[in-house]
Amino acid sequence: MNRPTPSRRAAIKAFGAISLSGLAPYAFAQAFPAKPVRIVHGYDSGSNPDTVARAISQALGERLGQPIVIEPKPGAGGRIATAYVATQEGDGYTLMMLTAGDGVLAATDPKLPYDLAKDYAFISTVIQFPFVIMVKPDAPYKNLAEVLDAARKNPGKLTFATPGIRTTQHLSGELINATAKVDMLHVPFKGNSFQDLIGGRVDLLIAAPSIATPQIKGGAVRAIAVTGKTRMETLPGVPTVAETLPGFEVTSWLALAAPAKTPAAVTARLTADVRQVLTQEAVRARLLAIGSEPVGGTAEELRTRVETDIRKWKELSRTAKLDS
Repeated sequence: MNRPTPSRRAAIKAFGAISLSGLAPYAFAQAFPAKPVRIVHGYDSGSNPDTVARAISQALGERLGQPIVIEPKPGAGGRIATAYVATQEGDGYTLMMLTAGDGVLAATDPKLPYDLAKDYAFISTVIQFPFVIMVKPDAPYKNLAEVLDAARKNPGKLTFATPGIRTTQHLSGELINATAKVDMLHVPFKGNSFQDLIGGRVDLLIAAPSIATPQIKGGAVRAIAVTGKTRMETLPGVPTVAETLPGFEVTSWLALAAPAKTPAAVTARLTADVRQVLTQEAVRARLLAIGSEPVGGTAEELRTRVETDIRKWKELSRTAKLDS
């Protein structure tokens, strides 16, 4: 019997190694998930990303057959969490709840320690929503037009509060400034500072509907506008900004992504499961109740959304007076 020569044995061994390495991602994907999956976000407990992550976590965990653990890592407008997840193992067990604010940061902050487009594998959009603009209940302004009129008469005097510099809420306020040709002053806070609005320390607050709606319905604050293209079903009496400033629209979003080296088969599994979860009536009802529209969609659709936002906010950043 002919025995393989040493060189042929080496070739066979190398071929086997290549074959096994090619099968490794497939085998890993077949076994995924074998332990709990984390969803990390960059804001406080009770924030919009936290609320939405918890709204989908049980149903997604049931689809995956493993518990979902929600892990807030607040600070720096979401940068801390996004930078952290970008460096984690690409194994599907650590996911990031991206926000539209991550697109703002990618467009306006050249010092980010990560590249959103290169360091992340996109999974699926989860929700989209407008922001709500609020005043205190006894504020002298009945509507946005009156706010803008006061801002024109008192340049730099009226203030709008947001959860931080270069958040989507911040850029929404700057876009109102640019569109209406007014100069309202941005006041950043670490979170959504309803007490500062109610106490009269700021004039306006821009916040996500999941945070704003309970305060509005409880009478603590008064909504004067929403930033989306159409009025919200949950706040039908509140006009859009576009009813005062034609053409204005800011629609924010939350989405799931994973570190870039996550196997394609794993991200495809996650995309399919997230999309299925967002069709479930119980999940949809929870999200709609907080003023958010369940979206779903493919990874490529999410990438397009992110790239479109980056272009939009880069253009605005050329003219807006962004804080350093």
